[in-house]
Parts: sequence; C-alpha cells; structure tokens
Amino acid sequence: MAQEKRQACWHSPTLTIDCMLSNVSGQLEADGCLIELSEANSKLATPNDLIAGDFVRVRLWLEDDGAFIDIRLAEVTRLHNHWISVEVIKVSSNDRMRLKRFVDARAALHGAQPAQLTRILVRA
Repeated sequence: MAQEKRQACWHSPTLTIDCMLSNVSGQLEADGCLIELSEANSKLATPNDLIAGDFVRVRLWLEDDGAFIDIRLAEVTRLHNHWISVEVIKVSSNDRMRLKRFVDARAALHGAQPAQLTRILVRA
C-alpha cells in the first residue's frame, strides 16, 4: 500500500531535496538536506525516508546565484548511506540552460569534461 501511495505521488512529490551544487567534474554532486513539505508545515527528513523509485523535487542552488534550479521532478535511483542518486525528469528549458552554462564554465576552468545534466548525486 505504501509503495502504491509513493508511485501515485509522482505528479506532486512531497519530498524536496534542497542542495548546493559542489562538483561538476565527472558527475554532478551536491550537498544538502531532504525536506518533507505539506500544506501545514515542512520538516527535515532523512535518506532513510526514501526508497529507490521515489519521486522528489530538487532545488539546486548554484554558487554566486540568487535563484535555484527548480527540478520539478526527479526519480531516486539509488541510496547508499547518506548519498542519494537522482535522475532528472522534469526541469524548465530556462533552468536547464542556466545549469548547462554553469557546468560548462566550471568544467572549462578546471580543464575537465562537463558532467551530464541528467543525474545528480546528493549528500544529505
């Protein structure tokens, strides 16, 4: 029953990962926290509250940028200790371009290949 409820929530996930991008070389990595949002309030959650296949929203903050990248829908693909791996499913074209420009510029500074924009590894 819990799995059915989780799968039925894909269109409006109640769990949000709020994180700051920390690495763009090889793989996108971020540091942050997991928040459970409801109409009444919000509270901190832990990676233990997730299972692979859950859908989440991701607010990905970029260094020196006042607005976050709003990933409206991402799927949890793997959990290991305090690491959460997500696959990006839905993000606006404007936010995707902002993220691409940021990642490309940072990778060029370090002489590295830019990371794929479809997966993010979050330490929560």
